[in-house]
Amino acid sequence: MFMPLTFSLNSLSSHLSYRCAPGVVWVLAVLLNGCISAKGIAPTSQPLAQDKLVSGKAIEAASAIAWPTEHWWQAYQDAQLDKLVEKSLHDHPDLKKATARIALSTAMAEQAHAATLPNIGGKVSSSRERFTELSFIPKPWAGRFNWNNQATVDMSYNLDVWKQQKSAWLAALDETYVAEAEMQQVKIELTAAMVKSYIRLAAEYQWRDLAEEELDDLRHEIRIAKKALAAGLNTQLNLSRLDARLPAAQNKLVQIELHLTLLKNQIGALSGDGPGAGEGITRPGLHLSASIGLPDRLPANLVGRRPDIVAARWRVEASQKHIQSAKAAFYPNINLLGYIGFQALAFSGLFSSAGLVGNLGPAMSLPIFDGGKRRANLSAETAVYDMAVEDYNATILKALEGISNQLSVLNSVATETDNTKQALEKSELAHRLALKNYRAGLSNLVESLQTNELVLQQKSILVAHEAVRLEAYATLMLALGGGVMEAEHAAH
Repeated sequence: MFMPLTFSLNSLSSHLSYRCAPGVVWVLAVLLNGCISAKGIAPTSQPLAQDKLVSGKAIEAASAIAWPTEHWWQAYQDAQLDKLVEKSLHDHPDLKKATARIALSTAMAEQAHAATLPNIGGKVSSSRERFTELSFIPKPWAGRFNWNNQATVDMSYNLDVWKQQKSAWLAALDETYVAEAEMQQVKIELTAAMVKSYIRLAAEYQWRDLAEEELDDLRHEIRIAKKALAAGLNTQLNLSRLDARLPAAQNKLVQIELHLTLLKNQIGALSGDGPGAGEGITRPGLHLSASIGLPDRLPANLVGRRPDIVAARWRVEASQKHIQSAKAAFYPNINLLGYIGFQALAFSGLFSSAGLVGNLGPAMSLPIFDGGKRRANLSAETAVYDMAVEDYNATILKALEGISNQLSVLNSVATETDNTKQALEKSELAHRLALKNYRAGLSNLVESLQTNELVLQQKSILVAHEAVRLEAYATLMLALGGGVMEAEHAAH
């Protein structure tokens, strides 16, 4: 329930004097004491201090060569990949949806800002009325039908003494910053998804080369076994064992071709043109052994650049301002109301000086009892703030976990790659020795083909390690918020 107190400036000027001003102040003080209280409602959550979090050894020990720029995917040095990423960042529906979300939040902020400004409008009315004989209407109009004509300009302005409207407007502005940060997050996620799909595509092409060579060797070995069997130098058992391996080797190629098709479809969809666009994608030009650098060190505040963390932080700011607006609703609200125009009971004198009407004065509404509505609203906004803070804290922890995980993966795969390279060198040495013995007549060609099978196996494992490394690098860029911007851009 509200107790409205309205004053006319004319009344105030003619009836209030300096001597009664203390009385007015006393009355207002009593009314304020009678207002609904916000006591006992306060946030309980606190944002985490990033500098006090334990980042872990993986982050603290991160070291290598150069740190990438904002366009980190260019480190893969593949022109086709660059074009695909740029197209994805221009045409993908998720990005267009994020852009529309920015437009929506901007419009809502403008709407909230409009509530802080004066509202002026015009009103014209003309009606045929019968005026009562039991009111202040004098003869000859009382008890008769006549025209009632009015043309006025109305004005209202919320003085917003307690900043309720301004806080709501600032909260809406913060929501636009949330939408902008979310769009940046969409960009990074699209880029990382495109890069990782492209890396898998490059790996599948290399696996196809190895599978084709493996199939050729197997067929060659089968031909040798058939000739040996015909010459009585082999058994049907050995030939059958080789023949049994052929379908699996052929199916391996079929599976790789399927993976290539699916990855191209995925890349086409990520580009925003649909899966059919992937049919025009050629074999990636990047080499999976490309040198990708890590930072000399990871700055403690680098995680704060992540768009999802920035968005979470702006949500906290917006929630805080919503609390301020909810608190302001507990205090008296003062509006300045007025109008000026013309009013007459006939058309002839409507716009004459005699028909001039006007009013200007403040109107104050004071909440005294509302059934707990304002306290419930403040409690809700406080709970939203606590949730926003905990979401911010969880996002920071998730970011640090993601960075630490990918650095650990990169360190682990580096060791595995070194071990696989050593195994590959030894397999290649065994293959060279087998070829040498074959050419010297000390062994048959089958032994050489079998040693090459070990070489192909190690090469396949090495391709997998390199793909994991480059994917982990892309995931690390996602975890860090997308490379490192130049100072001026980052500040903006």
